[in-house]
Amino acid sequence: MAKDFRNIEYHTNQDGDGVRYYACSTLNPKWKDLIFHKNKGAIVLIKWEFHIGKDIKNLSETFNFTPEFGKFVEYQNLFDYINQMCRKEKNMNMKIVDLQVSWQKEFLFKINPLTLELGPLWISDLEQIKRNFKWDNNDWIEV
Repeated sequence: MAKDFRNIEYHTNQDGDGVRYYACSTLNPKWKDLIFHKNKGAIVLIKWEFHIGKDIKNLSETFNFTPEFGKFVEYQNLFDYINQMCRKEKNMNMKIVDLQVSWQKEFLFKINPLTLELGPLWISDLEQIKRNFKWDNNDWIEV
């Protein structure tokens, strides 16, 4: 096993083609693409209520979950990220009311192989299946 400059582990083939195999993805520096393994990357829609005094504000956010890349460098698990995000960024007056996750079979991004900066989403799964989750007894349950 080797580690990149972010201290994330990967392995390579012995044939020296430069392809890096991470836990959740494969980086091909020749083609400058990063493809996430089946059901590792996701398109996520999260909706929450934010209580400010007597008022309730409904907010939502959609994002691409790219484990070990982009703003998710520290995460391989989506739910670990969401739990951490809820604690740190969304204050204690927040309640998630809907979480939709579209796990992707095909999830390919362009990437700068030197900086590991993600480019645009290049290919996503056209037959994605959305899964809905709710928070129940300190755990995410599919509904």
